[in-house]
Amino acid sequence: MRLSSTLGHVIEIFSIFQKNPAIPADAILRRFLMERKYLGARDRRTIADIYFSTIKHWRRIKERILASFPDEEITPARMVAGLMFLRGSEQPIIQQSLRELGVELDSQAIATFCDADAERSRLEKLSYIERLAILHSFPSWLALRLGTEYGMDAIEPIFASQNEEAPTSIRANTLLTTREALADELRHHGCETVPSDIATNGLRLAKRYNVFSYAAFKRGEFEIQDEASQLVAPFATIRSTSIKLLDACAGAGGKTLHFAALMKNRGEIFSTDVDPRKLDALEERARRSTAQNIRIVKPERKPRMLGEDKTAWFDIVLLDVPCTGSGTLRRNPGIKWLLTEQMLSELLEKQRIILEENIRFVKPGGTLLYATCSLLKEEGEAQMAHFTELHPEYSIEEMLRTRPDMDGCDGFFAARLKKHRN
Repeated sequence: MRLSSTLGHVIEIFSIFQKNPAIPADAILRRFLMERKYLGARDRRTIADIYFSTIKHWRRIKERILASFPDEEITPARMVAGLMFLRGSEQPIIQQSLRELGVELDSQAIATFCDADAERSRLEKLSYIERLAILHSFPSWLALRLGTEYGMDAIEPIFASQNEEAPTSIRANTLLTTREALADELRHHGCETVPSDIATNGLRLAKRYNVFSYAAFKRGEFEIQDEASQLVAPFATIRSTSIKLLDACAGAGGKTLHFAALMKNRGEIFSTDVDPRKLDALEERARRSTAQNIRIVKPERKPRMLGEDKTAWFDIVLLDVPCTGSGTLRRNPGIKWLLTEQMLSELLEKQRIILEENIRFVKPGGTLLYATCSLLKEEGEAQMAHFTELHPEYSIEEMLRTRPDMDGCDGFFAARLKKHRN
């Protein structure tokens, strides 16, 4: 595919994203590519890479455009071209490709945009945290919060890691196979993997593959799941498989399925969510995985299946609560530009409501497992401190935190709490 055609596709997708920022960036891309069957695998990868990279570096590109173009207009074509210039692409080649698309960029404005010394001079006038927020394209308020929570020395590595490409990881379904056997089968089909250093049944793909087309996937032998997410179910430290477990924010059920495997299809897992469409997906995934101990509780069935008779009934209650998703920015960079301090406050309150609504299900001596895919300690450690202050009948046994710059996986938090017997 000609460069002009590639850039044209990216400009078109980015334009859709710019007009619909509330729709997840990956959902926009999937629909766009689904409607263009003529695109080959290599072209799709290239388009996706430029598109996501433009979103990841949005703020830095925007600041350069504002300083370079007199009209200060932030157009999709300027954003995409700006990403290419940041990557060091030759100016005449990009200009010619844009001309073929009917887009003309002023040469002087481009020269100003590409002037690294001019950018350095502008940034030197700013505070350290503001400078990093622009260079790594983070909202200032979020950068300041992370800097306060982790210390200024940790901020640049965290920011840089969140703009890298996220690896794809899978979890071997031990109801049907082992990690070693799965790796051998995938290798036979040309899919190279590396065993995860942190997730016992995890494999990291060496590059992008269409794993959904593999027979092993169709047989339910693995699920796509980030390594950090794979740590949550084992963190519950199950000592018996004949237990009762509630996954109260199950979504499409990645952790439900992991628990089903760890419990060896024994015991009972009740999985519910406010979104019935996600539970439909879980139902399909459960069938494929051969998990037989899962009871899916649709919202309309919740009063009957999770009524007063289930109070103090579960050995483990998992709350993978709605959060900012700030630990997954490598995969969902558009989140950065949707989040606000108001949204964070609302999410913190929602997490507290979910905790209050579901702790009645934990039996004395049982475990409450709390998780978020967030880097913000307000949603993790601080939220748990607030909860245990209100509920002294719970004590924190252990907490887990991962960071993309240190662990190579998504930023995740989990806490395991024990409910006292008396």
